[in-house]
Amino acid sequence: MDFYRRKLPHWQPKGAQYFITFRLADSLPRQAINELRILRRQLQNSSNPFDFNRQSRFHEEVFSKYELALDTGDTGPIWLKHPAIAKVVREAMHYRDSNEYDLFAYCVMSNHVHIVFEHFEKRTVDSLSDSTKKEYPVTVILQELKRYTAYKSNKILGRKGAFWQSESYDRVIRDVEELEDTIAYTLNNPVKAGLAKHWSDWPHTYCKPDFIESFG
Repeated sequence: MDFYRRKLPHWQPKGAQYFITFRLADSLPRQAINELRILRRQLQNSSNPFDFNRQSRFHEEVFSKYELALDTGDTGPIWLKHPAIAKVVREAMHYRDSNEYDLFAYCVMSNHVHIVFEHFEKRTVDSLSDSTKKEYPVTVILQELKRYTAYKSNKILGRKGAFWQSESYDRVIRDVEELEDTIAYTLNNPVKAGLAKHWSDWPHTYCKPDFIESFG
């Protein structure tokens, strides 16, 4: 969210498992962003920042509103519906698999992307020489992925300008149960949106073979 990362304490431990959502630029109307900002303030003011259970519920409530706004939004670009652009994004996520992270699952929707992975503590692509890369390794991975896919996608579209919203939503996954729930949520996003009867029918989803048996 364009207000989310700046307002909450940000924690990106190396070697952790992550659920990340990133979206196209201007994919949420200003009214939805304002409503989400108000909700965030209300929940944040009523929460103890050191109570992780309440913080988790806080994330879930705000994110559910965020996701609903994306899935039902009828304004903004939907460039990811273009098969060639969806392919660019899919290939970019797979390219980093086994290098920067262990890719568990993803789903490419018309205006946003969900990805679940386990970050590799020792990256081989880039030297972590500056503090930003050391403290926010997932942010760096997303910046690189978004920069490359934006360039390729804009070339396909014959346009210039911002392709992705600069900020992304990321959440650390704390246990096996949460991991399973998160992968299921990611895979079933098209089903929930009424775009497919089964997650495997959607052409732009992926589940690591190790997990497929669990999700049918």
